[in-house]
Amino acid sequence: MGGERNFDFESIMLRLLQNFGGLARQTSSFGSIFGSRSVGGGLLTSLPRASFGNFKIDRGQVVFKRWRIVRGDKVFVRNGKDKGKTGKVIRVYRKKNQLLVQGVNVKLQRVKGQAEKDTLGGVRQKVHPIHVSKCMLIDPSTGKPTKIRFGFLTDGQKVRISKTTNTIIPKPVFPGSSPKVRNKNKIDGPKDTPPEKVIEVTYQGEDFAKIKREFEEFIREKERRERLLVFQE
Repeated sequence: MGGERNFDFESIMLRLLQNFGGLARQTSSFGSIFGSRSVGGGLLTSLPRASFGNFKIDRGQVVFKRWRIVRGDKVFVRNGKDKGKTGKVIRVYRKKNQLLVQGVNVKLQRVKGQAEKDTLGGVRQKVHPIHVSKCMLIDPSTGKPTKIRFGFLTDGQKVRISKTTNTIIPKPVFPGSSPKVRNKNKIDGPKDTPPEKVIEVTYQGEDFAKIKREFEEFIREKERRERLLVFQE
């Protein structure tokens, strides 16, 4: 009878990938797509780094752990279409690694009019965020952009220090954003707990003597029931 037919696994997978997307046209072999460790026991243990046709792999944004620029800082734009401009940071988008800088990356936006609010439509300017890597912190002592490092004061407070002049760059302070200032003139409502109720001591602790008596009573009752049990020999 006829001999056994030999199937080439790499050629079969390349043919499938050619029908699925354009990834196979950019590579020469199956091993260059998935790696040498991916074809073990017939299982694909790693995904390709390219896209399959119209399907793209979203790897997400790598969020910075330490931020050197905060809201209220004055920054210098070092590249992009707004290179050379300076502005104040209005908002920080930490999940996207972006900054909203005043007067930077301004775009035109068409707005529709609203008859209910009696507003007219037209074109207005809107500030869009830019990536934090395009900005540098400005040294307040020189007014020029500088790199910074972190240091600690004698009381343990963490501060930003300019690498150019070794001067401390303090973080902007917003007194109105603290809870103490926001609740300064607040009037207590019916659901607010009064101060005398807050400091009142209502927990007297556990009564260990009572717990001991209950435990001893439980043991006596258990022993009494065990004595009543009769077992046949």
